[in-house]
Amino acid sequence: MKRFLYRCGFMPVKVWVVLLFVLVLFSSCGGCSFHWEEQDDVATYTFLSYNVHNLFDDTDQGTEYPEYSVAKGSWSRTEYLKKLENLGKVIRESSPGGADFLAFYEIENQRVLKDLIDLYLKRMGYRNYAAITLPNAPMGLGFITRLPVRSCKTHQPISRGFPQRPLVEVEVDCGGNPLVVFLCHFKSKTEGAEATESNRVASAELLRKRIQTLLEEDPSREVLILGDLNENIDEQDRVEGRYPTALVPMESATSETGGLIVSRDPAASTPERDVLYSPWFAEGIEKGSYWYRGNWETIDHVLISANLLKPPNLVYTRFRVVNLPYLLNTAGQPASTYSDHLPLWVELRTAQN
Repeated sequence: MKRFLYRCGFMPVKVWVVLLFVLVLFSSCGGCSFHWEEQDDVATYTFLSYNVHNLFDDTDQGTEYPEYSVAKGSWSRTEYLKKLENLGKVIRESSPGGADFLAFYEIENQRVLKDLIDLYLKRMGYRNYAAITLPNAPMGLGFITRLPVRSCKTHQPISRGFPQRPLVEVEVDCGGNPLVVFLCHFKSKTEGAEATESNRVASAELLRKRIQTLLEEDPSREVLILGDLNENIDEQDRVEGRYPTALVPMESATSETGGLIVSRDPAASTPERDVLYSPWFAEGIEKGSYWYRGNWETIDHVLISANLLKPPNLVYTRFRVVNLPYLLNTAGQPASTYSDHLPLWVELRTAQN
């Protein structure tokens, strides 16, 4: 079985030119490593999206947070391996055999993904992985998948002259059906919700424009968005419309709307209006994936394009919050020993099934 490794960044790369004859990859971000292999087709495709909360390795890079410095004695190989072991357990027990595509946020580098595969996900078919970070950033995002990867691109949002976390666009092959998966980790609200909203809006605007371009090129394109957007699905209602938000309900969207337009009704999602369906409103779904100041929040997201809601190719079938007992503390909130977020899980099937 063939193996490939692709490295991309701000600095020119002189190696791996032969890859261009196999598969063309584009990138505009730094610190991206990419590795993939071919894999057999299946009829059901599952995706796990998880903010794993500060997954640092056991080697000081100089960019990690002080509390994760090995030299200072605040982090060690033992703690690192335990973190990987816990993550491997969640992956294995979230669905039989583990999800086909694993999206992670708050990971330090590619090494943590490789160690996770080699040490705790053996013989599960995971061969393809990528880690994406900005230069000098303490952490980034990445993915592991057993699905064939057709391409990997990154897009750089800019807000008020400053680069935001990159958007990662991965095209995978689902039994002959191409699927574009976006991985996103928008700016947090640490410096204030309103003060940082323009950063999230900038990321949402770039993402929306990219989706529009994909649909212009191919109106049948199927798109799945995964990520920690640091924004509730009902953010506009929570802030009582005082300022524009990155996620905009379809009912209040106008021609001037710059963020992502979302709907609670799958029938309302159409490619023409680039409306995305959010399953957070579906009956029986948990109240949230993140607990903050006494309330559940829906800042982790799965957003589904209109073409995934109907035949003839892939169709959305199920969504859930992974709330395994050991992921929760005695109060029923995310346990910090694993992560302060709960994972999201989504299933797609080929239409004939």
